[in-house]
This record gives sequence, C-alpha cells and structure tokens, in this order.
Amino acid sequence: MFTTSLLSIIMIVAPMAPVPKERADAEKVVGTWKLVKSSLERDDEVALTIELTQGGKMTIRHSSNGVTTVYEGEYKIVKNEMPYSVKLPNGVEKKETLKIKKLTETELHVVDPDGIQEDFERVKPEKKKD
Repeated sequence: MFTTSLLSIIMIVAPMAPVPKERADAEKVVGTWKLVKSSLERDDEVALTIELTQGGKMTIRHSSNGVTTVYEGEYKIVKNEMPYSVKLPNGVEKKETLKIKKLTETELHVVDPDGIQEDFERVKPEKKKD
C-alpha cells in the first residue's frame, strides 16, 4: 500500500518539477527570427533571418540588393551563450559564441565577440490557406 501511495505521489509531483532554465531556453529559441536592430550600421536594404531548429540546426538567410545568401550550420544553448558554426560560401567554417542578453517568446537579443549587439524578433508562421 505504501509503495502504491509513494508511486502515486511521484507520478503527480514529477511533471510539476521545474524545467531547467538551459533546456527551457533551448526550446524557447527554436523558430525563425528576423533582425530588427543592430549596433553595427547596416544598409536598409539588408535583411537577415535566422531559423533555429529543435535538433540544433541553423539556417541564416542574408538578403542584400535582391540577392539572398543562405548559410547552413549548427548551434546549441549553453547557459546564456549560443555557440554556433556555419559554412561560408567559400567553404570556410565560421565559429563563434554569441552571448544571449534577452530571450523571450518574441525577442532574442545577442552580442557577438566583437561587441556588436543584434536584436531579433520572432517571425510568426504564416497561416496556411485551405
């Protein structure tokens, strides 16, 4: 009887345990983000989006003057940092770690190793028309 009661309590309490922050952030960052502000002056014609998947894959789309370049890579979330690597068009692999300054359901603010802050907003998925 005691074992059954203990098991029942564990089954009720276990799902209520808090999700570790690192795992919660890793889940929260998944999605598509568009650059809305940068401390580095950029041309207004430049658009940058980042797609982060659950499996740690990332796709960066950089559009400038009507030309879009796509970079594929990987990322992970480690505390308040996002180390990532991407392959550049010339075949060179770029690796760096971004510091996450703010992460909410709708905002992602990061600072790169050069101190450049970039603020992103989540792109809402378009509703499919039937």
